[in-house]
Amino acid sequence: MKGKFGYIVAISIVLSNIQFLTAKAQIVDVDLSQEHQIIRGFGGIHINSWTGRQLNEDMQEKAFDNDPGEIGLTIFRLQIDPDSNRWNAELPAAQYAVNKGAIVFSSPWNPPAHMREVLRTTQYGTDYVLLPEYYDDYVIHLNKYIDYMNRNGVPLYAISVQNEPDWHGWTVWTAQEMLKFIKENAPGINSRVIAPESLGYVRTSIDPLLNDSVANSHIDILGTHLYGTPIANYYYPLVYEKGKEIWMTEHLFGSDSPELNTWSLALEMAEEINTSMDARMSAFVYWYIRRFYGLINDEGNITDKGYVLSQFSKFIRPGSFRVSTNFHPMANVSATAYKTDSSLVIIVVNNNSTPVNLDFNIQNNNIGVDSLTKFTSSESKKVQNEGTFKIESGSFSASVDAQSITTFTSHAAQGGKFGNLSPVASGGGEIEITDSLGTTHKLTLKGSESADPDGEVVKYSWSKEGLQVSMLPDIEVELGVGNHIYILTVTDNDGATDTDTVIIKVTSLNNTHVWLEAECTQVGANWDIHSSASCSNGKYLMVKPGVQATSAPSSNSADHLIYAFHLAESGSYKIWGRTMAPTANDDSYWVRVDNGEWTNWNGIVGGSTWQWDDVHNQSNDNPMAYVLDTGYHTLTVCFREDGAGIDKFYLTNTGQVPGAMGEEAFNCVTGTGNNSDITMNNKILDIFPNPVRSNFRVESNEPFNQLLIYDINGHKVMEKSYSTATLSDNIHLTIENGIYMLQVFNEKKSFIAKFIVSK
Repeated sequence: MKGKFGYIVAISIVLSNIQFLTAKAQIVDVDLSQEHQIIRGFGGIHINSWTGRQLNEDMQEKAFDNDPGEIGLTIFRLQIDPDSNRWNAELPAAQYAVNKGAIVFSSPWNPPAHMREVLRTTQYGTDYVLLPEYYDDYVIHLNKYIDYMNRNGVPLYAISVQNEPDWHGWTVWTAQEMLKFIKENAPGINSRVIAPESLGYVRTSIDPLLNDSVANSHIDILGTHLYGTPIANYYYPLVYEKGKEIWMTEHLFGSDSPELNTWSLALEMAEEINTSMDARMSAFVYWYIRRFYGLINDEGNITDKGYVLSQFSKFIRPGSFRVSTNFHPMANVSATAYKTDSSLVIIVVNNNSTPVNLDFNIQNNNIGVDSLTKFTSSESKKVQNEGTFKIESGSFSASVDAQSITTFTSHAAQGGKFGNLSPVASGGGEIEITDSLGTTHKLTLKGSESADPDGEVVKYSWSKEGLQVSMLPDIEVELGVGNHIYILTVTDNDGATDTDTVIIKVTSLNNTHVWLEAECTQVGANWDIHSSASCSNGKYLMVKPGVQATSAPSSNSADHLIYAFHLAESGSYKIWGRTMAPTANDDSYWVRVDNGEWTNWNGIVGGSTWQWDDVHNQSNDNPMAYVLDTGYHTLTVCFREDGAGIDKFYLTNTGQVPGAMGEEAFNCVTGTGNNSDITMNNKILDIFPNPVRSNFRVESNEPFNQLLIYDINGHKVMEKSYSTATLSDNIHLTIENGIYMLQVFNEKKSFIAKFIVSK
């Protein structure tokens, strides 16, 4: 629990012409009579199919709503999937944005597959070209998308012809191809047209469109990205001359790694937005909304970049006009200003390492604004209300923090109150649980015990391992053995936040861990061993193609994988498999322990990557618990359908959940696993003669102190212990003809070989 709440006696104040430092203030001249471009808004993009993570309801609200603690985006960019069957993926978020007043535009990366052909393959991916004979069909495709969105409550404000036609990894266009399409085909598009969305405001891509009067008349919005664009090139006289509205439709910062996303990078973004506005751009659309380098991270919290963009988007609303300022009133400081018929907003970005005093001269103030409220974002402040400044005789003075972005606005309701006290998050602190049964433990984490000293907590966000898991105050969790870290973030009604880290330690009194490599047994003809660097021991098993789901386990021994293992503790055991199940038709096995009933291990966690999944009976809600005595046991696995890969098994009574590739398996195989003599960790276990009648000899290159023989169905037929480890033994058996498995153990390893009894 945090310390006691502090109290502020004065919670509102009007500051007038106060000099905060003794240094002479610099002058920011704002002329409301000199209007420049109209502002359409600020926004971002989201593509469900790209990351596989949705923009959930909480994130939608934080992105597009405009209460304190929300970003207030007014533009939402979408990707046009070439497959019309996937157009519905973005609808919920787009519908939400539209309902909050945002405008939506869309960009295609590729046309439908039949309209394009491969141009070349580069280090960035495959470049395609739209075949000219399909230009008309491409317009029909875009219009179908426009109609689909309109019918579903998302009227498109505009549509782009192509995302980055001058880059790689999707469909590329030459300047002449784009010119031809815009002149001849763009008039058929049933929406405002954005073009060319060049990678970096590239003149050779844009100038031909502007200089051709026909093409120029068919472009409603000059769209551009800013990758690699020098600041000087933000200013584009030809675009101004041709009277085009300019939108910056994509740029990003800090995508290489999370640790790059510091406040200094967010401040760089602030300067870029301010410069883009000064360069007469009507919109600024950041690349991604939900991403570790985006406006909202996967934990569900607004990032520094999100707060920077909100300094613009919360207060500069669509329909505003930028008005004249001296953009650089002093070194490392930039200023822009915006007005409507009744509002004024001034943005100041201070890149200096010290605070700066500024005198603001408001000229031609014919809209009746007599005061401005100051909001600051810096490394330590996030859209913090710092008081109201009265405009007297057309001027006021204020200080702006070092390394900060500051918004002065005449409409302050979208920000928090002056003197707001932050909430105090309380999620439960550190919790310790001792486990004796090897099961999972349910408990409730109570974020509802959080409080706000001068308001109320209005948002809760729980995250674990970097992902948001709940937006409820209290959550139920079910945890196995290990350390589990949950982070609670709460937001008050004035937009301030606080976090609490909850550490739950589940300690087991049991300590049995059995790791088994899947390929380290006799592998029948119906199984294939594959190599992969992403697998433990570099190998995994998969059933040969052509096997459909079986209604019962096969009785054919070639279909079985049998693993013998020893348990030093009795108790309830859970079995995990490291699997890869690409589809719902490739996601099951039959499993049994000893001579028990077969379990239909169906509905294995799907995906194209290796994942640990517990053995369950048909449903993930029915995990299997095997009550086993000390001693030797067998795990038998039979295929049920092809396509599912199995890399490794883990048996434990600790309740621990495996991760990554697990630990070293005691049965590790370095050979193929298909010979009667099997190489285990470069050791040979030999049986001779083979086939066997009743007497045979076992020899190993490594000492063993346990020997186990079981039939092909996993039934134990012999068990022998040695008081002193040995390298060999003579065995006498009276058993029926058939295939048998012999396994020897020492404290760390196991070796296995197949032999045949034939009398």
